[in-house]
Amino acid sequence: MSTQWYKDIFKKLKSFSKKISIIEDTVLDERKRFKNIFERNLALEKEISERTDELNQANKTLLTLKHIWSTMNSAEPLSEVLTTVINGLSDELGYLYCFVFQVYKFESGVRLKIRAANENNFSLKMHSILQNSIFSYDIPFNVENNIIVNAIKNKEISSTRSFKKLFEGAIPAIEEEKLQAIDDLLGNRAISILPIVVQGEHFGCLVAISIRSDMGDTEKNFLTLFAGQIELAVTIANLFEQIKKQAITDSLTGLFNRRHFDQCLAAEVERALRLNQPFTLITLDLDHLKKINDNFGHFVGDEAIRQIGVILRKNARSVDIPARFGGEEFTIILPGIDVEGGVIAAERIRSAIAEASVKESINISASIGVATFLRHTDSIAELLELADQAMYAAKKNGRNRVEIACPRCEEDVDWQSLIVNSFIDTLTARNIPAASKIVKDLQLNKQHQENLLEIMLCILNSLAQTHINVYKSEHLDEKLFLLEQFSEKAGLSNEEIEKLKIASIIHDIGSLLVPEEILLKPGPLTKDERKQVLEHPILAAKEILRPVKSTGYILNAIEHHHEHWDGTGYPGNFSGNNIPKSARILFIIDAYFAMINERPYRKALIPEKALDVMSNGAGTIWDANLADLFINIIKEKIKKGVKSF
Repeated sequence: MSTQWYKDIFKKLKSFSKKISIIEDTVLDERKRFKNIFERNLALEKEISERTDELNQANKTLLTLKHIWSTMNSAEPLSEVLTTVINGLSDELGYLYCFVFQVYKFESGVRLKIRAANENNFSLKMHSILQNSIFSYDIPFNVENNIIVNAIKNKEISSTRSFKKLFEGAIPAIEEEKLQAIDDLLGNRAISILPIVVQGEHFGCLVAISIRSDMGDTEKNFLTLFAGQIELAVTIANLFEQIKKQAITDSLTGLFNRRHFDQCLAAEVERALRLNQPFTLITLDLDHLKKINDNFGHFVGDEAIRQIGVILRKNARSVDIPARFGGEEFTIILPGIDVEGGVIAAERIRSAIAEASVKESINISASIGVATFLRHTDSIAELLELADQAMYAAKKNGRNRVEIACPRCEEDVDWQSLIVNSFIDTLTARNIPAASKIVKDLQLNKQHQENLLEIMLCILNSLAQTHINVYKSEHLDEKLFLLEQFSEKAGLSNEEIEKLKIASIIHDIGSLLVPEEILLKPGPLTKDERKQVLEHPILAAKEILRPVKSTGYILNAIEHHHEHWDGTGYPGNFSGNNIPKSARILFIIDAYFAMINERPYRKALIPEKALDVMSNGAGTIWDANLADLFINIIKEKIKKGVKSF
């Protein structure tokens, strides 16, 4: 019995020991599991901390990029955008110092110059060591062993810890002790060099000095991203510059266009009046362009115009403003130059043009007029007129010469002769059928005409005889009578009515100067042909009236008589009362007579049908009040049995 008791106790102890062992193993396993969990938590916390830092860095980068993008889209100058980029790297992303090198091409060779750099405490210390601005140092692009030059040429990211290597071979040279002092100031920090390539061309590089001694992959990616933003900024800036240049530049010659010239002239007048300092205006016209076009083709004519542009740019000072005024006419503003200096400049230009040739065999020349503001006039409009008249005098006196403006009273000028001579020049320059007969008639009748209107009537009647199939000259008197009656009821003065008659006649003259193959074309006109038909009367009017003073009212009526009341017309898209009243009246008269006269491409409308068309277009195409007034005039004539033309 006692033995059995012992065995039972031993058995229970053994079982209990086994359970304890199992518990101990379980505890050890739990300890290991808890340790693993703890270690994993530590690793996770570290990873979360690292990812949080990266996220914060990414957020800073995105905010900086947003600022850069807004700057780029605001059309700021490129230097401003580059400064925004490097300030973002330094101030927001913690870089010690940043700057951008740009490749510049000079006559002496290609060099690298700093285009933008940020200012902070480090830059102040560095400038104190150099005792000079960092912008004053250039790096020749042919320097060997310069890390920046090699990075740009090889289009590879480079890094260094030595400021000295950046300015190896710099001009002017930087003393060794100064470079060493800057390296000591840097304290072995990493310097990254990222080349910038724009549309396949070397632009320069971004240099970023880190606060760390090494540059990791993440940092390299960030810097590459910012270098890409610089490339984009340069591309956008170039596009803005190109668009701006196109807006103010004549595409054929590269000179300023008429719009920019007008702005510059107004600014120069304001400056001259403020400082009481004169300036000179030179106006020149390429001689015999029509002959060049006819004999050698328009391509050669364009080359002649381009050659004038080259000569003007070559002979202009940096402050001068050469522009293509239109067609073969050019002008140059010479700030601060009096008439004597203007004549010297004009003669130099005339001589250079006369010595030039197109296609190595075609000589060209120009007639030049010179007028000086505050010497000849203090009116901007009169200055243009005087320079233009002087240029016209140069043509009249033999061409290829310079004439000075000579202000005279209008009564002392034989405007009749000027008009006839101008029209004779126009006919001679264009291959108009029976031109010699018309010129002879003009010269015979010149002595018997007393005013400009009679001269214009003579010209139109002579010209109409060569275009019997297009223009019925017997309608001319009726058209002018109706124009006078209509204008009087519309409230125009006698002087305005007289000028509007001249405008109507000159418009018809310009229409008849359209090339005959277009004028008599039976089918629809092409886009270019229609453009010629629409623009020709305006160009012809300006050409014929060039020597005549105070023609603004006439030219405005002709130039804007195709403007629509609703703003859909041309050339200025004027609308409503912004359209000159004279142009609105001329439009109605011209449209009515165009509708009731037969054309090669359509039949004539009866007067009643023409009035229906006009009534339907009143308020959209034509001034409704003037259209109603005109319609009532014609209906009254029809009612009285008067032939309505």
